[in-house]
Amino acid sequence: MSGESAQEAETPFLTGALTTETGFWAEYIASRPSPSEEFFRLIHEYHTSHGDPTTAIAHDVGTGPGNIAERLLKYYDHVVGSDVNERALAAAPLLIPVEKIQRLTFVKSPAEGLATDGVVPDSVGRGKTDLIIVSECIPLLDAPKALEAFHNLLRPGGTVAIYFYGRPIFTDADDSGKLNAMYDRIATRICQFLLPFKESPGFPIHQRAAEALISYLDNIAFPAAEWSDVVRYKWNYDVPLLFNSKEGYDFDFAPVDRRQEGEITKEITDRTWWQDEWDVDRVKEYLSSVYPSYQKKASDKYREIEEDLEQLRQALGGGKSRRKVTFPVALVLATKRKNKLDGDD
Repeated sequence: MSGESAQEAETPFLTGALTTETGFWAEYIASRPSPSEEFFRLIHEYHTSHGDPTTAIAHDVGTGPGNIAERLLKYYDHVVGSDVNERALAAAPLLIPVEKIQRLTFVKSPAEGLATDGVVPDSVGRGKTDLIIVSECIPLLDAPKALEAFHNLLRPGGTVAIYFYGRPIFTDADDSGKLNAMYDRIATRICQFLLPFKESPGFPIHQRAAEALISYLDNIAFPAAEWSDVVRYKWNYDVPLLFNSKEGYDFDFAPVDRRQEGEITKEITDRTWWQDEWDVDRVKEYLSSVYPSYQKKASDKYREIEEDLEQLRQALGGGKSRRKVTFPVALVLATKRKNKLDGDD
């Protein structure tokens, strides 16, 4: 998120991430789940088997410090990374090997404005983009406006890939249910420290994000006149995509389903998906990356979280004991039609 105003900062997921320090952003990257190469191969295979399989230009929307943009260089000749957080963009060239920087272009812009004249360089911009990947930010966006911008950026037959991951899921022990309940209690309490959301300047974005996550992104509509071959993946869909329980919010929300006839939905339970091993310190780092300002907001009540984290540490086995984790992940893939369907504007 941009640091240009307090109002912009008070939004989900990145509140307080307003520094150019490379150490902060290196820790931010390390604290977050790392998508598996299998995940990127799946996106690549979809792209090369639908529409126009050209692999010249990709665009990573919500690139932050550029870690996903860098990984896309394995599949594309040039990658554009865009974000509204100018501090993250400033850190990106300092975190990426110098030999790769010449194949990257970074742009400061909201997703909804990416197709505006002069925002993205013409050589890698409107009508020239082969893949747009939207990494962990679609719940914050005005989805119809963002999709319109993505549609304008893509070449006919190009691919949009939108994904989001949620909370860690402990998997490898008989007490995994207990561990997951402990995590949820901690995360929900942290979310409560950030209240109020309702009637705050950032409330419309909080509301939008909550709806998207509880809907597993099914609330995002892809007009059939403009998009084809829509495939929606949901890994570990038996666990909410929300970072914490609904009890952490001060407003109500419910799933919204805007899927259309002909779309494919694949629900997969795979507790090895994006598998990692986490100790309690990794959990703490993850919580700080999801709720960056919560310690300040909690004030003296932060000791409650410290006590709960210590209990989680002991439940994990004490000390630096680690347990296997996976994540709920939603991915939506769609192809820009080469021609609009007859009868549509």
